[in-house]
Amino acid sequence: MSRLRDESKAAVRLLELCSFFSAEPISMRLIGSDSMFESLLPYDPDLRERYMLGKVIQTLNRFALAKVDPADSSIQVHRLVQAAVRAGLTEEEVDTAKHEVHRILAEARPVEGVDRDNPVNDPKSWPSFELIWPHLSASGIADCDEEKVRQLMVDRIRYLLKRGELESARVLGTQLNKVWTRELGENDLQTLNIRFELANALRAQGKYQEARAMDEDTLARQISVLHKDHPNDDHPSILITTGSLAADLRALGRFDEALTRDLRIYHGLRQIFGENHPRTLIAANNLAIDYRLSGDSEAARRLDEETVERRSALLGEEHPFTLTTKGHLARDLRESGEYAASIQVLRAVVAAFERVLNADVPEALRTAKSLAVSLRKAGHPHEAKRLTEETYNRYRGRYGTKAPDALACCLNLAADFSATGDKQAALDLALQAYEGYQSTLGEEHPFTLACRNNLYIYQRGLGAAEEAARGGEDVRAALEEVLGSRHPFTLCAAINLANAYGDLGRPDLAERWERTALKGLLERFGPTHPDVLACRSNLAITLRAAGREEEAQRLRASILEPAAKQLGVDHPIAEAARAWRRINRDLEPQPV
Repeated sequence: MSRLRDESKAAVRLLELCSFFSAEPISMRLIGSDSMFESLLPYDPDLRERYMLGKVIQTLNRFALAKVDPADSSIQVHRLVQAAVRAGLTEEEVDTAKHEVHRILAEARPVEGVDRDNPVNDPKSWPSFELIWPHLSASGIADCDEEKVRQLMVDRIRYLLKRGELESARVLGTQLNKVWTRELGENDLQTLNIRFELANALRAQGKYQEARAMDEDTLARQISVLHKDHPNDDHPSILITTGSLAADLRALGRFDEALTRDLRIYHGLRQIFGENHPRTLIAANNLAIDYRLSGDSEAARRLDEETVERRSALLGEEHPFTLTTKGHLARDLRESGEYAASIQVLRAVVAAFERVLNADVPEALRTAKSLAVSLRKAGHPHEAKRLTEETYNRYRGRYGTKAPDALACCLNLAADFSATGDKQAALDLALQAYEGYQSTLGEEHPFTLACRNNLYIYQRGLGAAEEAARGGEDVRAALEEVLGSRHPFTLCAAINLANAYGDLGRPDLAERWERTALKGLLERFGPTHPDVLACRSNLAITLRAAGREEEAQRLRASILEPAAKQLGVDHPIAEAARAWRRINRDLEPQPV
């Protein structure tokens, strides 16, 4: 080191700084950054000319203290060299060098694009972040007392979530929460920010109660800190955390409570930032989810159409947020009975996600599963089953079988097996999904009840009509209790219950529930919706069984033409209506 110091003090300083980066290659974009030049300039005035940095680097290379890789545009210092250099520094010198490295990394944080506060949301920023990530732990950046530097750790958690590294995000968030709570305090705004991100990680893993508890505590602390200057509790941070809490409530099946909160958040952020701000559009996206889960697919569709247009203009057609809302719009189209249009949108979104991200990230998997649902609903069960099997295998391989989205995919695969004629395989998979929903969400959660509804469909298909009727009564009543009598889940459960009573030779009970379902579905969807057509077709069968042949024939004749026109002559609903065969309505748990 003494010989190196005699030749180039700047080279010594560069080596000292490199000893607090990772032993992995260090990008020349970091070595040649403005912050690095500011650190080296006091040791060599010649570095006022930037090209003179090459001489400093070559000196390290000549002394065999660093490996320069022109092809990779990087410099690498062996970990033993790093350790020896660090050992030769005083405690004060170590602290100074580490902090200079922290600032170099912080200054490298990309801030281009529309959302400068959250650049990690845009995959175009990821190559720049990926130059930084290897050096976070080695530099001890989590312990830095500078807010701008610590923001990189927040970015890291967000990045891990975007890439589907859910457990890594949770572990890092838990560690940072402990460190920052100890060093900054429980009510420090950045500590509260990291708790917000940790709650996101917990929710993504299906730990909904833990996420809710953390969000409630974070929100209460934010209000206590910010209330003095914002007596209406309308600070953006408060609204944003309230949105996270609303997502927890959605996940816990408390759809109406989430809707009430998200309406306030959306209107509040729109007033503060305007309609086209990224934060307002996140709130709009979430509000549409509330509408969809509450059974109002038309309100969801209107808001999603508007959000797709605004996000496309602001963020670009293939930004993940734009693609996510397009996928939601496709779900709205499916809920409205527009299966072909839903498939068209979803095929484009699946392909775009594979280009922009990869096929295994959560949103890409959700979209692939959603495409499979639309394919089955449109009458293409074999293609749907192939896609669902592929998607479910990806879920199992990366996230396990108990992850919320994996359970929904498993239940969808059961529906595919049923649609292709294998009722036993459908029942087995639905039982597997039911055990998962029951253990993670509880017996009365709408998604657990939706799973039970599907279970009874498959039991009836295997000849257990009496068991299906008993269970169908329970699940329909439970859905009415938690979602209301006019929610599509409740109404479709009534259709399936009527089918069981029809098989048992009880046309009186079958007609009662079919007319109940038909009235609610007509009010919500109109006369040509597939659920309405299916219900009318089933009612015609019930009337025929009750000896009311002429009335049954008239009703059946009234649906054959619209079913063929809306869905196609070969669609399962049209075929079943022609054959006087009862039609089931399976339920699909939606992403929250």
